Amino acid sequence: MSFAILDAPPRQSPLARGSQDVTRAFTYAHSASTAPARLTIRALENATGRLSLMRRAAGYEAELAQGRDFWRVMMERFGLRLDVIRGSLGAIPAEGPLVLVANHPFGILDGLVMGHILSAVRRGEFRIMAHQVFHRAEIVRRVILPIDFAGTRAAQAANLETRAEAIRYLRQGGAIGIFPGGTVATGARPFQRAMDPLWRSFTARMIARSGATVVPICFEGENSRLFQIASHVSTTLRMGLLVREFAARTDSTLRLSVGDPIPAEALRTRASDAKQVMDFLRRTTYDLSPTVSDPARLGLEFEAHYRQ
Repeated sequence: MSFAILDAPPRQSPLARGSQDVTRAFTYAHSASTAPARLTIRALENATGRLSLMRRAAGYEAELAQGRDFWRVMMERFGLRLDVIRGSLGAIPAEGPLVLVANHPFGILDGLVMGHILSAVRRGEFRIMAHQVFHRAEIVRRVILPIDFAGTRAAQAANLETRAEAIRYLRQGGAIGIFPGGTVATGARPFQRAMDPLWRSFTARMIARSGATVVPICFEGENSRLFQIASHVSTTLRMGLLVREFAARTDSTLRLSVGDPIPAEALRTRASDAKQVMDFLRRTTYDLSPTVSDPARLGLEFEAHYRQ
């Protein structure tokens, strides 16, 4: 079942009040810890697609000023379509605590599509847990629950606050989109299929504490072989190529599958073991795909804590 674009909220989205150019704010250069790495990432981004993306998005503010939905406008500007090959987006609950969990094969594209889906289903009121780099963009700051991957004490403290805010929001009946793998899928070896690493257990605790319904979404595909190889060579090269990967998928159709809603009660038998819950959700998500033969296979792990 194909969709050019999902119906957006009829009212003016609160995102329309933002004034900062989102395309200028979206760069992974800020994620680097050294000046040379930041310069390298920015140079790679500008040379491989960021400037063309900025040109395509130019003038979007005028559409938002007319009351149009930010996520719908961005989908149109970048020529993106959805093809739901299994399940239905209509099955996603429009009310009550909701956690959308998904694999993370591409990066920017996955986040944009998740925002588009949630904005349509929840009439513009939702949150997404995402890399703090996206929190720099004023126009999407309201919906981003930022995660800092720096590994410092300050980052850990900020992440704890983000997690507490996520639970509060869910308890109020909100909807949150999460990529539990925490990073863009990469093959464990350069020429292996790209898969998410171990899904992080916080999502299980968040579901248990909020009583949220869970809906799994599986995106089809993976980033280019160049990206996979670069990811095994250098984190700087990996981050510098993420914008290129998004630019390569403009004017295309993204295939995805939507699972049946999983009520919180169905997870309570596993609630005492967060890892068991996440393994179940990961397997359930990948089982939606007609092309993944081994859902248990893990992708490259970038966080040392999880490699132990």
